[in-house]
Amino acid sequence: MDQNDYAHHLSITVYDTVLHSNILRNPTSVQISNNHIGELHMPTDLQMGEFQHNWISVVHTNSSLSYKVTYLDLMYNSIADISNFSALISLQTLILEGNIIEKVNGTTFSGMHNLSVLYLGANHILDLDFKGFPKALTKLWLFKNYLTDLELDDVSMPALNVLDLRRNSLTTIDSAAVFTAFPGLEILQIEFNQFQENEAKRIITELNQYNLSHSNGMKKPNCASGEIVVSKFCFSVSLLIWKGLALLLLGVILVGMFVFSMHRIWYEIPY
Repeated sequence: MDQNDYAHHLSITVYDTVLHSNILRNPTSVQISNNHIGELHMPTDLQMGEFQHNWISVVHTNSSLSYKVTYLDLMYNSIADISNFSALISLQTLILEGNIIEKVNGTTFSGMHNLSVLYLGANHILDLDFKGFPKALTKLWLFKNYLTDLELDDVSMPALNVLDLRRNSLTTIDSAAVFTAFPGLEILQIEFNQFQENEAKRIITELNQYNLSHSNGMKKPNCASGEIVVSKFCFSVSLLIWKGLALLLLGVILVGMFVFSMHRIWYEIPY
């Protein structure tokens, strides 16, 4: 039984130096998924770590140490704060999909000069600072978050060729700002945002003019009830529309109640 098989048979709550060095004998590659790890003490000699589907909420690092990890998969854990990831400057691929991250400060990644692939999808991100992202970044997944706008002033990421913005809360996209910030962009996924129909048509027309792919690979859209379809893509109806419909319905109800009350009063007045 190798080290990873041995670790899979344990119920692990903390991955620390004792486990990594004394028990597993300093492996350069570790894969422990679907376990109970709540804390990860990052080993300095680990090069590839896969810790998907655990309970990790804390990743311990030390800014005075040098870490060799180039590939780190922490998909579907309970991580909210990623500020101490800045010590992992050798990373090339970082997967943080399916955590509970709300805010991303780009400076967290600014020292990761070799980082080319970053997954931040399926989090709770409301705020995102693009300015500190490394120039080498080629693929950035931000699907299924809560982004309402894109702050792209003074942003320059020339190597980025894939940007996934599906299932956010965007109501508009400044196409010119996108092309300026990401001149090498080839794929921009924007489905299931909250564009109104005319806005969605405008954005897709501009993307087509720049030969920018926004294909999801599906021949026919599989839209939910209430979603609009534009050029075979699904978009959520803007919250403004729903608010307007709700106010209209409320108005109809109030008018109906008023008419009903007046009707009763009219027939109850003695003559």
